[in-house]
Amino acid sequence: MAGITVSYTTTLALQGNTSPVQNGKRKVPLQQTALLAALDKGVQKGKKRAITLANGDELDLASALPVTAQVLEAMRLRIVELEDELYQQPPLKRARISSAVPAGMAPAPAPGPTAASIKADEKRRKMQVKKIFDRLKKECKADGVKFQGLPKTIKFDELYEQPVFEALFSGKGILIQPTPENKPKSAVTIMYFNTPAEISTFFGDELKALKGNKWTRGGVPVRAFGAGFGGLGSTFAKSVKVGAVDISVRSLEVNYSKNNMKCSLKFEVAQDQYDAYDSDY
Repeated sequence: MAGITVSYTTTLALQGNTSPVQNGKRKVPLQQTALLAALDKGVQKGKKRAITLANGDELDLASALPVTAQVLEAMRLRIVELEDELYQQPPLKRARISSAVPAGMAPAPAPGPTAASIKADEKRRKMQVKKIFDRLKKECKADGVKFQGLPKTIKFDELYEQPVFEALFSGKGILIQPTPENKPKSAVTIMYFNTPAEISTFFGDELKALKGNKWTRGGVPVRAFGAGFGGLGSTFAKSVKVGAVDISVRSLEVNYSKNNMKCSLKFEVAQDQYDAYDSDY
């Protein structure tokens, strides 16, 4: 009976020492609950848990423990030790949380582009512009494009991711949409390049001389020997390739959809120094 009385008294003392009312520094019941939960998980994983008594004996916490003053004192000391260890760990977590931007404070500015990254972006843009101009040059020489004095429309499509499109065309030409006044939420971008200066700014050093094929006009009545025009023996001339002519870009219309990444490029080109009489023969 005496042993039971001592154990009961020690238990009350332990409860008194760990009461959240008497101990203002730590919310001990909450901490003990967390520690006991961690202990249960450790036992389930097969880890050995033990406490050391004042006399040096070790007791396995996974086994039934006798309720004695020594055991309760060892448990109390172990709980305090674990609490101290627990209080030493949170600073790392608090440091991660404090890295978030407090309310009312502006975030630190992101590092700006370096000289190397700017140079690399310019190189990539130049390659894309060259690809466009090479395609235009090829289309101007196609047999289906007959320069007979009037301007010609050359249209082809490219696929660009939105950052690539922005790098190519942002700040160039005249933006038609989206603008604050015209379809501000549109997924389709429309731009015009209507002047030689705007064309030159877009192509830069890649803007070089263009060549096309000059053709005569077909369907012109040709007088046969001994006959008048439109009479017996007359015929109609066929369109004939005459030779190469210099070509200039008059305008460019850009139509880009960020949904399907399709970019339609529509050029208007015309031969230089056109003589209206050249295509009649």
